[in-house]
Amino acid sequence: MVRSAESVVIRRTPEDVFAYVADLRNEPNWHVDIDSVDAATDPVPSVGKTYPLRFKPFMGKTDGQFTALDVTPGEQLVYRGDFAGLQPLITYKVEPAPEGAKFTRSVDMRPRGLGMLMAPAMAFMVPRRNKVFVQNLKAVLER
Repeated sequence: MVRSAESVVIRRTPEDVFAYVADLRNEPNWHVDIDSVDAATDPVPSVGKTYPLRFKPFMGKTDGQFTALDVTPGEQLVYRGDFAGLQPLITYKVEPAPEGAKFTRSVDMRPRGLGMLMAPAMAFMVPRRNKVFVQNLKAVLER
């Protein structure tokens, strides 16, 4: 199992942070492994709906998708990713903080098949990439 949870405090209201991360069209602005999201994507995800994405992880561009599993308005989003043979569970959580909002991005992934050979490298890379993503979000929203 590959797991990572990274948090950051952003000097914006929890409502602002949630609205920004809920709109997957903003994802390429801070999650640098996502190349593009269809412009027609809903600004707020709906449980059970699948959203196509274009990924650009270290192994090259690939099509994939996020399926919304849980949407708790203003608080939490849970997606099942599906790309390059991986199906990570990705959770975005937004909480009030004295300085603004605390944002946490969690990734839980169980590589299967040949992906198990990459598990040690993923266990090294996923937390580092996750930290970059949340720091990017902070920078974008505090500009």
